[in-house]
Amino acid sequence: MNILFIGSAGPLSVIPFRSLCEADYRPHAVAVDAGDYQFSQQGDLAVVTEDRDSIEALAHLNGTPIIKLSRHSADAAQQVQAFSPDIIFVSCFARKLSNEVLSAPSIGCFNLHPSVLPAYRGPSPMFWQFRDGVSEMGITLHRVSARLDEGNIIGQTSVAIPNGVTMQQACVLLAEAGGELLVQALSRRDQTNWIGVAQPADRASYQGFPSASDYIVSTGWPAKRLFNFICATRGPGIVFPCTVDKRIFKLVEAIGFQETGEARLLVEGDELVLPCKSGFVRARFLKS
Repeated sequence: MNILFIGSAGPLSVIPFRSLCEADYRPHAVAVDAGDYQFSQQGDLAVVTEDRDSIEALAHLNGTPIIKLSRHSADAAQQVQAFSPDIIFVSCFARKLSNEVLSAPSIGCFNLHPSVLPAYRGPSPMFWQFRDGVSEMGITLHRVSARLDEGNIIGQTSVAIPNGVTMQQACVLLAEAGGELLVQALSRRDQTNWIGVAQPADRASYQGFPSASDYIVSTGWPAKRLFNFICATRGPGIVFPCTVDKRIFKLVEAIGFQETGEARLLVEGDELVLPCKSGFVRARFLKS
C-alpha cells in the first residue's frame, strides 16, 4: 500500500510515523509544511537541523522522500499526486488541505485528532480537556472531511492521563495510542471499514484557540483539576489569575495537591495554599 504521511515537528507526528515504520508500513513519502521544513541536503551529506528524533531525521534514516508541501493548493496537489498515494495519514498538521489533495488517494485521507470525537473538535483539544479536568483523554482516527474534525470515525481509544504531566508528556501518551490505531487499521487490511462511522452530532463540541482569559482558574474547581491544568499548560510568561477573598493571585506553578481534606488560605513568601472545592493546592505566584 502506497502511504503518504503528512505531519510536522512534535510527538503527535513523530511517534505515529515511527510506529508505521516499525510495523513495516513504511510510508512512501513524508510531507511537511514548506515553511516548517528543517532538513536540507548539501551534495551527498545530509544535514539535519532538528534533533535526531524529528520527523525529518526519521524520514531520512528510513530512506523516505520528504515533500516540502507548497502553500499553493494547485502546487500541493501536484506534489501529492506525483506519489500516487493509496492512503494519506495526517497528524498534527496546521493547515487545512485542499480538496485536490484530499481526493488524491484512492482509499482516502485520514487524520489523527487528540480527543474522542465528536467531543473537543478544534485546534487545541488537549488544552480544553486539561481545563475541563478530564482524567482520560483520547485520540481518534477519522476521515478528513470538508468541515474540520467532522469526518467519519475509523477508530478511537482513550488514554489515562497521570496527575502532574506536562502537555508534551500527554502528547507522547496520545501519540503512542495514535500510532497503534494506524497500525491496527492497516493490519486489518480489507476488513478495515475505511468509510467509517458517522460522528454522533448530539455529542459534538467545538473549542477554538485559547485566549488569555481561558487561563483564569478558580478555587471552585476540585484541587486535582486546578493542579493538573496548571502543570500541563504552564510556560514562560503564562500566569493563572485566581481570585481568593477578593484578592487576585497570579499563579505560575503548581507544586502539589491533596484531593481531599480541608485547608485555609496560607501565604508564605511566593508560595500559597489554595483551598478548593475539594482538597487543596500548593502553588507559586508572582509577587507584586
